[in-house]
Amino acid sequence: MTTPVLRRSSRKRSMPPAFSSSPSPSAKKSLKDAKVPSPPVAPPTLLTLPHCAISRLLLCLDVDSLERLSATCSYFDQMIAGKFLLSISLPFPVSFIKEVMDDDRFEKKPLLKLRCKKTKNDLKTIPDNPKGYSKPSSLHKLIIGSSPDMVDYLVLSQMSLLSLHKLRELDLVPVNVKQEGWMLWGQNAMDSYMSFDCSLLRHISRL
Repeated sequence: MTTPVLRRSSRKRSMPPAFSSSPSPSAKKSLKDAKVPSPPVAPPTLLTLPHCAISRLLLCLDVDSLERLSATCSYFDQMIAGKFLLSISLPFPVSFIKEVMDDDRFEKKPLLKLRCKKTKNDLKTIPDNPKGYSKPSSLHKLIIGSSPDMVDYLVLSQMSLLSLHKLRELDLVPVNVKQEGWMLWGQNAMDSYMSFDCSLLRHISRL
């Protein structure tokens, strides 16, 4: 007796939709219509602007604002304080003179703001000088008591260390004018101050 053999059909059976590996047309459409959430966009800041735009904006700021901006981050510190000497007072502070003396190579950064407040505070060129070594003086005393030639020499010797071709602001108002008023200064002091300011402006125009 022969053993019955199972007959296999060569015809392929269609899988029901539930078991099909490929998505149905309706499923494809739903996947296509589904929106992929976009990544969050960072809010724009001053640092995201192009460099040319930032440079144009900096031209609209006064020097005091530039000083504050340069202290906010390293980018603006390099862009502003790294390229410019933002402000300095005349006569130069001892710290600036010491920095010039200690550097083997002195670089003239363009100065943006020059102050000359004609303070009555004593000048101390050498802080550790013993008492009685020299008689204290101030810029006010130098302007009032010195000859015009000496004043010109004083101005030129200091201004020659500066690069002034980008100078934007100049503050020559004496520091004590608001408290004392011009009437208490006397005509001699006013004339001496005006002569000093004219000398300073002449040297600025030449440098």
